[in-house]
Amino acid sequence: MKFLLYVVLLGFSCEVLSAVPSEDPHPQADDVILPLPCNDVMVFRKIRTASAKERFKDARFTSGIRSSESPFAQDPSLSFVQGGFKDQDGYYYLMGKYEVSAVQHLEIQGKCPTGKISVKDKLPAVSLSWFDAMQSAREYSLFLQQNVEVSKLFSRQIFARLPSDAQWEFAARGGLKVSRLEFEGKLPPMDGELAEYAWYQGPQSAAGHLNLPGRLKPNPLGLYDMLGNVQEMIFEPFHAVRTGRLHGQSGGFCVRGGSYLTNKDSVTSALRIEKPYFLKGNELQAKDTGYRLVIDTVVAKDGSEVKELNAELASLGTADTTGKAGGESKNTVARLDGIIKEQQNNAKKLSDEKNSLEKINSTLSKSNQELSLQLQQLRDEMVTANSERDEMRDVAVAANLRLGGFLCRSMSDELSTKLYFEKTAEVLKDRCDKNSAMCPSFKAAEKSAENSKKALSMLSSYYGDTLSEAVATYDLKLFDKSLRDTKPQLEHSGVLAFIEKYVTHLKSYAQRPQDPEKNRKFWSGECHVGKK
Repeated sequence: MKFLLYVVLLGFSCEVLSAVPSEDPHPQADDVILPLPCNDVMVFRKIRTASAKERFKDARFTSGIRSSESPFAQDPSLSFVQGGFKDQDGYYYLMGKYEVSAVQHLEIQGKCPTGKISVKDKLPAVSLSWFDAMQSAREYSLFLQQNVEVSKLFSRQIFARLPSDAQWEFAARGGLKVSRLEFEGKLPPMDGELAEYAWYQGPQSAAGHLNLPGRLKPNPLGLYDMLGNVQEMIFEPFHAVRTGRLHGQSGGFCVRGGSYLTNKDSVTSALRIEKPYFLKGNELQAKDTGYRLVIDTVVAKDGSEVKELNAELASLGTADTTGKAGGESKNTVARLDGIIKEQQNNAKKLSDEKNSLEKINSTLSKSNQELSLQLQQLRDEMVTANSERDEMRDVAVAANLRLGGFLCRSMSDELSTKLYFEKTAEVLKDRCDKNSAMCPSFKAAEKSAENSKKALSMLSSYYGDTLSEAVATYDLKLFDKSLRDTKPQLEHSGVLAFIEKYVTHLKSYAQRPQDPEKNRKFWSGECHVGKK
């Protein structure tokens, strides 16, 4: 009997027939559950990459982290990722919620357990080569092809494989579930210590032992053990990082995330290490190396979809450039296409007609004059469009400056409020200890201090996101120019000092440690000092 796909959020009737779930200590309503051989299942999570309707609008992000430890492997580089599946909320791919366990690895090969499943069987599958993991993905893909009745959403050619480097890091950092500032941090946002999320080397964590998947807290996407426990193998080969991009040489295979043998300080979302495929005549295996699977699909399933994608690709960058309200449309790309087509038609007409040399020369001369006029008109339109674009950019930069200054001043005010209530609470605490009648006042001051602390945290997070977006979007030289242009207007506004502090933070953003919590405290403290 074929299995039915169990997907809670897709709006379809869902069930799994005759299936005994694998260990899943944290079931969630939006889990995607697919069958395994031996009447077992594997749990996946949707990793959303874009809410846009267009397939070519993929997610762009900076992978890696500024690292003095290993710039060769971990320094920032530009990456892109897009899911192959689409629902009403946009595009996504599926990633295993947990690392593949030893028993699941055997089941994929058709080796069903005959007795009671032990704790050791539930541990992540380790001491496997990269080729073993690839073979497992191959076997599971064939099983899915032959045993799963899929909905129209999954009528595409689904298959399992190891995650790509971009897929793994995008998911490890928290994907679209976190702010830009949090995404760029050394670690994804955590409500607690690293030991609550990852198994690493040390007596306070793994203490040199492999651990069961899913026993710690998940990352923002609901994925468990993305960092620590076992280092996870990646689909494509390792590439060194070369000044903002990956170097062209392909190396060995790549493992991500660190393991239970990794030092705490080395565990980051950017941790990536090269491993040789072979060692001393054998395929390399390691006791702390495992894998998790993704489910994905082909880019284009048939010729008709290729045509659709080609049409979408051809439309990129051809949108109209419109002037101010009431201005006419200036689609310069379409205009240029029309000129080219017209010249092609003229050339064909000349070759087809048996005209005299004088007539040909006359026609060519007229055609060249018309072409020059059209190109001049096109140039004027492009200059106008570029000018309007620059004006809008300058307005956006000025608005960003004012927002940054406003947030800096707001953080300063909120920090003053927080310090005031903390000091008040400290004084009232002593009085409360001596006179119970003062305790309500102490509690009120303590609550006000806590509320102010939460407000400051929200403001500093917004400030960090504003900084990050500005650095990623604009050339920093534009902010110096904008500040010079607007300084005379702002000298008596009371916000100029905070705007200048914001510009300072913009320039130093790339050199700051990628620790969102430390950065928020630093920025709020700097703005408070700036107020004085």
